[in-house]
Amino acid sequence: MLEPKISVVMPAYNAEKYIAETIDSILSQTFSDFEFIIINDASTDSTQEIIESYKDQRIQLINNEQNQGVAKSLNIGLAAAKGKYIARMDADDISLPQRFQIQFDFMEQHPDIDICGSWMETFGSKKEIIKVPLSHEDIRDNTFFSCAIMHPSIVFKHSLNLRYSSEFPRAEDYDLWCKKINKWKFANIPEVLMLYRIHENQIGEAHRSEQDNNANDIQIRNIKDIGINLGEREKQIYLEIIRGVFKPKNKRELLLTAKMLDEILVSGIKHGYKQLFQDRITNFIKDLQEHGIQNKATSLKLYFTIFRKWKIFETPRSNLRYIYHCLRNMMHL
Repeated sequence: MLEPKISVVMPAYNAEKYIAETIDSILSQTFSDFEFIIINDASTDSTQEIIESYKDQRIQLINNEQNQGVAKSLNIGLAAAKGKYIARMDADDISLPQRFQIQFDFMEQHPDIDICGSWMETFGSKKEIIKVPLSHEDIRDNTFFSCAIMHPSIVFKHSLNLRYSSEFPRAEDYDLWCKKINKWKFANIPEVLMLYRIHENQIGEAHRSEQDNNANDIQIRNIKDIGINLGEREKQIYLEIIRGVFKPKNKRELLLTAKMLDEILVSGIKHGYKQLFQDRITNFIKDLQEHGIQNKATSLKLYFTIFRKWKIFETPRSNLRYIYHCLRNMMHL
């Protein structure tokens, strides 16, 4: 038998409620030259029986004797894969019929790309279209702050020898993208090729706290990778800023935050981060305006040391307006 063009790798654990719909979406692809490797991660429900009820020869079932988790199960499937490209799939999502054909054609037409994902549409308890950056440069900039590659949507070259680490069990994909963003070339296709199910039992929702903590650790590691070592309070402030919940406790913390963001921006530019990265940090600095105006002891100092340097105010009039409000606050007018 000739090696397939695509190996589909899908871990499954207690997925009896949705897995038949997921398998049907793969077997119904317009692109048919694939093998479908399903890793049953020691499910205790009827997941295995449902998989075994399918007689399609493209399905290869691997049963873990003990539960291994997503990262290890994926690595087991990747070790068995034979295709030129590997496609990810989760056991509760749906691939639209032309997904593989579109991604295969894209990878063939763009041999410089190592991994390509796509936009996704959520369904279930929440419905929205998740649009992610398209170019490698924009994906790299965005990945510094959050995941810009939708894991269930990816197709990648088998030759990458991609493997997942179990260090961050709820964010193994984001961990890998951050580690490889400067070695592999990424792209996203601006089409919805996946339907991503939102439900209370999915791993991401059931373990949200652990997933958030994993993401926090990775985001702090990204800061360290550009040569900046943050103190414990600075780490907390930075993560609060990313999530839009930061409120400085006093004037010292306000100035500390502005200085920290200034250092991140300068260092990020030196490390090759481009416009999306610069815009994101600049917007973080810009968000300090309101706090600066309110704090009369630091308002003008922030303007002359940080705000003016990064041209936070777009026009002379906005510069004057900020200074006016600072003076008005300081004079209790």
